[in-house]
Amino acid sequence: MRYLDDSHRDLNGSDLGFLPATERVDATDCRTHPLAAAEPADTPALGRWTRRVVIATAIWSVFELPFETWVSLSTRDAVACVTAKLLWVALVGFVLAGSRVARIAYAFLCTIGLMAVAFGLPAEYRVFPLGFVLSSVECVLKATAFVCIVSAGVYPDEE
Repeated sequence: MRYLDDSHRDLNGSDLGFLPATERVDATDCRTHPLAAAEPADTPALGRWTRRVVIATAIWSVFELPFETWVSLSTRDAVACVTAKLLWVALVGFVLAGSRVARIAYAFLCTIGLMAVAFGLPAEYRVFPLGFVLSSVECVLKATAFVCIVSAGVYPDEE
């Protein structure tokens, strides 16, 4: 017969309600085990193809710089293009060095750049066909780089 005041007992008959706190603590609780020395989290290394695509975005960025400065309307626009390319190449360097923050920023900027360029492709095709080809290659590279960076931890590179 089950009494109303025995609600703290489980089906095996153990008395969980009155166990000392140290016996109820889970074995993985950090309060019962001494803390291990803090080790930096290892970021997974970029795979071969991810590295190649990231490097390709930097090379393509530098390759299209003369065309972008050629169509710049002012010196200020040309300097802004050169500065943006230098910052992009520096970001690629940090991504290749293994910085997690740089990977996040790189993936974010790939997405933003891809969307900004892709929506202007139809107009660019009518006005500047060579720019359309250059921008199309940039879109393909940035989309590929984004997919590679985001999925880098899913299928680690086997070398």
